[in-house]
Amino acid sequence: MGLISTVISMLFGSGRNVLVETAGILRPNAEAQAARAQDLDTAALQQMAAEFAARDRGAFDRLMDGVNRLPRPMMVLGIVWLLVQTARDPARMSQVFQAWAVLPEAAWVVFGVVVTFYFGGRAQLKDQEFSAGLLRAAAAARALPPAAAPDPHPLPAPDRAATPSPSANDNAALAEWRTSRS
Repeated sequence: MGLISTVISMLFGSGRNVLVETAGILRPNAEAQAARAQDLDTAALQQMAAEFAARDRGAFDRLMDGVNRLPRPMMVLGIVWLLVQTARDPARMSQVFQAWAVLPEAAWVVFGVVVTFYFGGRAQLKDQEFSAGLLRAAAAARALPPAAAPDPHPLPAPDRAATPSPSANDNAALAEWRTSRS
């Protein structure tokens, strides 16, 4: 009896549980891991929300946004104008197209690079603004109290009166054991 109590006190004594501690080394605690993941997600969302927070935009910023919106419509209107002018005065437009054909290839490359970087940069900016909006929405959703967030799949409350509680009489083995003891 002394050996068994010594082994049990060594494993579970002094407020320690060696088996749980050993298992914790081999497999991480799921609750602690979930809490760390939650803390990491929250910190990342807070950092992103601070980085993409709505800033006070002045008149110059709004003016530049308006100017940045002009090139695409102007390019489309220019192409439509070329088509209309070609139909109206084919001889004159033939001269214009011949003049463009004389331009060196490097000029066309530079034009293509400028247009590509303009539209690529604009697309990237719009993508970042969209991502920032998603992050703001996610941060706002996390800030809701649990009672305010509706449950998408509500379950009906269990009817406790309809389900009888298990009793000793429901367990045939237990009833047989009790009768054999008495």
